[in-house]
Amino acid sequence: MKKPKYQAIVEYIKARISKGEWTIGSQIPSQRHLAKQFEVNRSTVITALEELMADGLIEGKAGKGTVVTNNTWTLMGKQTSTNWNENVTLGIHKPSISTVQEINEAESDDSLIQLSKGELSPEIFPLEKMKSIVQKVSSQLTPFGYEEPKGNVKLRHAISEYLKRRGVNVSPSSILVVSGALQSLHLISIGLLKRGSTVFLEFPSYLYSLTVFQSAGMELNSLSMDKEGIMTDSIYQTKEKGKIFCIPIQPFIIQQVL
Repeated sequence: MKKPKYQAIVEYIKARISKGEWTIGSQIPSQRHLAKQFEVNRSTVITALEELMADGLIEGKAGKGTVVTNNTWTLMGKQTSTNWNENVTLGIHKPSISTVQEINEAESDDSLIQLSKGELSPEIFPLEKMKSIVQKVSSQLTPFGYEEPKGNVKLRHAISEYLKRRGVNVSPSSILVVSGALQSLHLISIGLLKRGSTVFLEFPSYLYSLTVFQSAGMELNSLSMDKEGIMTDSIYQTKEKGKIFCIPIQPFIIQQVL
């Protein structure tokens, strides 16, 4: 016997909740989105949601849509449910601003040109060349394990040579390989600066949308810019005893102001 259409929606939502993909406190997709996804009318979606509400798994919240209020484990154990989304706000790391969150969510939409990521268009990405390089490198693989603390030695040598050709003399031993700019900023904020330090940024700056420095207790101040870049004459020593760091985005250089 064929299952009613609404039952497919019920099972889909239950599976997402039971697997932990939709945690307690998280908002589920709108009725319109679910109707489009399952190719049904909204009345079918409403029937499915009403059954889930009767089971105690979801609940309509004013201004928040429909949110998950329980999962199968909390229902079976008769224990108080934990709203992890609320607990996240209690942590020391501040969330990204709402605009950045919307941009991040839109990055998976293939119909949009992703200017936020600064990636090459798929049409001009050297895919065949990259395949050839990956195949060549794969033949040189050694047993996997932890790299040196500062990162792969060969990579650090390559970075050193790359920088020398551009007038920046730095030895491989002075290079630390990170997973990305955000990790490097995090290491700077917790390893080089103390709480209350002042960080000067370009204005406008992408870093104003990040909260890595604010979460670490730093103060952000903007620097004026002209056609040559940041106006270093506008850097000043604050009254606080904390260090001052100037972080221009292009090129990505860290300068300590004594």
